[in-house]
Amino acid sequence: MENDINISLGKIFQLTRKSKGYTQEYVAEKLQLGSRYISDLERGKTIGSIQTFIKLCNLYEVTPTFILQNYLKINEDLQIDPNLIGFYSLSCKDKEIILQLIKFMNSKEE
Repeated sequence: MENDINISLGKIFQLTRKSKGYTQEYVAEKLQLGSRYISDLERGKTIGSIQTFIKLCNLYEVTPTFILQNYLKINEDLQIDPNLIGFYSLSCKDKEIILQLIKFMNSKEE
């Protein structure tokens, strides 16, 4: 079971990395790690440290909840849609505009 979780988390990190257009070498360089280590993380060979986890989340501009949502017992409404990965890479100003639009659209439905 634990290895299945490692593999699944690694797959999420791999898909997120690819969605950003990053290579394993680029990620390794940015995090000052070996590219082999990034490969091992993505293949579930190792789980990595919490520091590495946080660095990956920061580099990929995703929340830890995004990565862990399938393993946390949280309300489904709080889970993050994988299609929103691009939202997290927007500027603060652009995010605010989108959030205001959502707020406006929700108020129209009431």
